[in-house]
Amino acid sequence: SANILLDPDEMLNLPFGLGDRLRNSSENTISARFDQSNSDERFVPPLVVPSVPARHYFVFGKPFETSTIDHGDKASCTNLYGEIKSELRRGLDDVLVAREKDPFKDFAQRLAVERISGKPAPTFSVEELNKNI
Repeated sequence: SANILLDPDEMLNLPFGLGDRLRNSSENTISARFDQSNSDERFVPPLVVPSVPARHYFVFGKPFETSTIDHGDKASCTNLYGEIKSELRRGLDDVLVAREKDPFKDFAQRLAVERISGKPAPTFSVEELNKNI
């Protein structure tokens, strides 16, 4: 878990030439996408500091068959991308709702329960996830 002190835009606006150095470094990095220039795909990481450990939540969505997709067929690739994006969004929304209902999402409370009971603190029911499949 981490707290963001400066986001990428704030990092690029740092004084004393620091922002310019970050911008130049990012623009000199080869783009990950073949159809974009290096300056179009700028990546500047945020400045972060560690924070109190949070509980991490994971969900696995449905698998997608990609062997039948022709990578040259833009329409089928766009359609598959939309399906994957929709499934990912649904999974993230499910996890966010379940996290809010988690009675032990708070670190101090969770730690106290785990120390007293000697077992991991319970979490939300798996049935909370994937309701809309």
